[in-house]
Amino acid sequence: MALQVAGGDETPRGTPLDTPYGAQPPFVDVGSPSFRFDDHRLHAARTQGLLPDSIYGPVVCDHATVGRLLRQPTLVHDPWRQLSCSGVTDDAIGSWFASLLIFSRADDHDAMRRRMRPLLRGPAFAPSFAAAEALAATAGVDGTCEFVTDVADTIVDAQAARLLDVGRETYREIAQPVRDLALVHRLLPLETLARAKAAVEHVRDFLGRLARREGVTAAERPDWTRSRMSLLIGFEPYRLTLGQLVAVLAEHPHTWSAAAGDESVARSAVRELLRWMPTAPIQIRFTEQPLTLADRTLEPGRPVLLCAVQANRDAEPDGDTYRPGRVPSRAHLSFGAGLHYCIGATASEQQLTAVLRVLAARYGAPEPAGVVRWGPPSGVQGPVEVPVRLARRPH
Repeated sequence: MALQVAGGDETPRGTPLDTPYGAQPPFVDVGSPSFRFDDHRLHAARTQGLLPDSIYGPVVCDHATVGRLLRQPTLVHDPWRQLSCSGVTDDAIGSWFASLLIFSRADDHDAMRRRMRPLLRGPAFAPSFAAAEALAATAGVDGTCEFVTDVADTIVDAQAARLLDVGRETYREIAQPVRDLALVHRLLPLETLARAKAAVEHVRDFLGRLARREGVTAAERPDWTRSRMSLLIGFEPYRLTLGQLVAVLAEHPHTWSAAAGDESVARSAVRELLRWMPTAPIQIRFTEQPLTLADRTLEPGRPVLLCAVQANRDAEPDGDTYRPGRVPSRAHLSFGAGLHYCIGATASEQQLTAVLRVLAARYGAPEPAGVVRWGPPSGVQGPVEVPVRLARRPH
């Protein structure tokens, strides 16, 4: 990852390439395992006002157009079409997974918000609980570690176990299947279909046992399952964002230290990370009516890739640079906009801020101890390995 950082401890490490394309927009292979949505070709096309293409459809990169299309009612979620973009045609995945998590109608989405509100305001999502779990997760860490596995996973597992009112060992039985559910949204032929299908079956069985334990009636079961699944799916971007936060702030030791005693510094660093490198790099919409973009007209039923990474960077004069003290001039689109704005956006930001403050109070600024390894582009993307050195502060 070629980081660009700025601020009081400015250490830039790379500059996007402004490759001139003339009138011909570039083709980007978003299915390549090495592809990243901060790719310099997308940056160059964005700055030139061009519309990059992919095997799935056009990639929209400018902030104004992405924001408008996210709110446009004739661009919709289409569960089966979205899954088919990933090569998923298996009914065991599609009929259950898509019907649970992707809502095309406004009344469905509003009903889910009402069901989720008590859970998101409960103890497992309180910043104080996130902070306590962060302390517990780092109790034995002092020196070189792999942050995602050694710290982030422990925090997430503890919060999920508390949320579901099960023991940590019980939750760990499905922790990996929950992470594997993200494979369903990958933008590449799903060689891992069997793994994703197994994940669906494991999680469905686990939630079935929980529902029976809690006495959930048959009539209540669909809504109860949807709310729990939505929460579980949210833990994967949460753990990846924790990894990103530590990797990026290794380049910002002054910000890291200040975050321990100043909540506003921690919150600003988190918000800037969410803007600069969201774990949901794109959102897929499908046309219900003919749609004209640039000089192209898309027929009904065609996919459009709305790239939050590039749109967020287009929103600021120096948007390709991570600047933790930034006062944004326009709202970022990492959580979407309009009907499908992320239900857990506020809770996620609060948790990340609380965890950062605890880590910064316990440790000096993290030092890179190896190469950050990223997972492939997907519905959620982020670092799967963040080797760092964390030195315990003296009491």
